[in-house]
Amino acid sequence: MIEFKAECGHTVRAKDEDAGGVVRCSYCGRNAGVPDTNDTDLSFLFRDIETPPEQGKKGGMFGAFRRKPGKRRDLNPFAIIFRLCYITVVLVVIIVVARKVVIPLFDAETRKERFTGNSNPPVKTVNTQDRSGRTRGGFGLVSAKVLRGLMVASAPPGAEVSCVEESKAPQSGRLNQVARCTQFRANGSPSRVNEGTYVVEVAFAWNDPKLSDPALAHYDQYVAFRRAIENASAARRRELATAFFLPDGSSDVYVDETVDQMYIVKRFEGVHVPKDGLGAVRALFLPRLTARGSEDFLLEPLLHGYTSKTKMYRFNEQHVRGELTFYGVPSSDQRFVVDFLSRVGVAPYMTPDENVRLFKIDPRDGSITSRILHQSAP
Repeated sequence: MIEFKAECGHTVRAKDEDAGGVVRCSYCGRNAGVPDTNDTDLSFLFRDIETPPEQGKKGGMFGAFRRKPGKRRDLNPFAIIFRLCYITVVLVVIIVVARKVVIPLFDAETRKERFTGNSNPPVKTVNTQDRSGRTRGGFGLVSAKVLRGLMVASAPPGAEVSCVEESKAPQSGRLNQVARCTQFRANGSPSRVNEGTYVVEVAFAWNDPKLSDPALAHYDQYVAFRRAIENASAARRRELATAFFLPDGSSDVYVDETVDQMYIVKRFEGVHVPKDGLGAVRALFLPRLTARGSEDFLLEPLLHGYTSKTKMYRFNEQHVRGELTFYGVPSSDQRFVVDFLSRVGVAPYMTPDENVRLFKIDPRDGSITSRILHQSAP
């Protein structure tokens, strides 16, 4: 049995053998063409909404409001495909706009960049290639998105950084008091500074939780250090700070006192930032631990109590161990030095010749360098 709508809107029933033929509508008496097949399951989606004839009779009260019967619409698969493609394109556009425009507005740094223009402009990621474009094998700073400008890291992380061109840096006093001083936080993206040579200061407030946390293994020693510098002279404070903190290649370590606060400051001079290259500073605010009767630095307790377990630097470990052997680091200590280099990027070590030697991992390509520190041991 085939059911379909006649032009008058009345439902007409015809036999299957009448498909494609003509039958007479029992309601209006006019001929009605019988469709070849019955309606498909999806054809109802494209029918006009119609008012059944029973709701109003011709000339009756509701006849004037009755919908005019229309022709039956056949299912068009191409129209469905077109509509689905259109909806897909609209959804993709909405998602892209939301990710690129709407969602970033909830980030404070992004709002600062867009509405004040004070943040650093984005630059191309170059952490897997050198300047000639050759692949470096993925060695260097693992988390780097940008390897141009001035990179400053501190252990513990998050120290305050002040940067001034060497020609404009004062001989005494904090750099953050100099006009047009560049300031940012350590362990973030490199600061976009111009090519040149800089003086960099890295500072922590002396009661910063990262330094004075009672959960730290050597909290008592730090409390004693704070008490010693509280009423000491500037020269004595410098001596105490130099003796307490692990050497890291800084040219000076001193205590700066303001009206409300005291700061432990490490000063790095001659920091070169090449054009389209990277200058790097890594400051260690870690206690200088030594065994009784020995001046050798103990790195193992620092690894477990003060540094992150995340390995920030990737390098050729076999080559690094070979360099450590060359400089006299015994195999029993090499594991701790290698772990320290992978987490912090620099590691001081007192070699058998009684020199304090600083090993450094280049954040660009993971190569190792070494130099003797001209900093007296306690």
